[in-house]
Amino acid sequence: MEKLIALKPTAFKISVSCILLIVLSACTSSTTLYERWSNDAYQGPKLEKVLVIGVFKDDIRRRAFESAFVKELQAMGEKGVAGYTLTPPNENFKNKEEILEAVKKSRVDSVLITSFKGVIEKEREVPPRMDYVPSMGMCYGRYGYGYGYPGYYGTTYDVVYRPRYTVKDSIVQLDTRVFSVATQEMVWAGKTKSVNPTTGEEIVQELVKIIVRDMKASGLIK
Repeated sequence: MEKLIALKPTAFKISVSCILLIVLSACTSSTTLYERWSNDAYQGPKLEKVLVIGVFKDDIRRRAFESAFVKELQAMGEKGVAGYTLTPPNENFKNKEEILEAVKKSRVDSVLITSFKGVIEKEREVPPRMDYVPSMGMCYGRYGYGYGYPGYYGTTYDVVYRPRYTVKDSIVQLDTRVFSVATQEMVWAGKTKSVNPTTGEEIVQELVKIIVRDMKASGLIK
């Protein structure tokens, strides 16, 4: 059932603020870092150039991931090398000697390995809510209510009730680890989950920002 209610100018401004908050919250990242670790005992130099390796079932996804990751790194002012340019395809990529050879060729000081851990389907219940939809005209003056100041006093809102419903979320899980070339020690590790991503590029864009931000805060990179 819909109900019309009149709002004062101050109420209208409050409603606009609420709408802006909803829009901003909807634009927040769908990828989150839910587990992380950094090596506080690491005493080596700050890392400047990373070899990016994606561990996926097929080589096409691996290449797409590594290329997108390096592109995002460069956009943030960091240096990266896609592993597929120096190592064999996944089905022939079996021993660490091949990684060491790639490290030697690319002259990187760190190796980042991201593993795909799968997709989880999870149901979530969305509670009922009430939305306030403005019902103002497009004209002004004596012909109707507009967006200028005369329309504030005649603006009304439809109250729309939305019942409870269930949605299914797709959660992509990735495991990322970073190793120092000089010491061969793991210096950073993190687990991320991406909820309902639209594209693989979206995941990579958010993943790079999360990892770089956390590694900078940990003092591992400049």
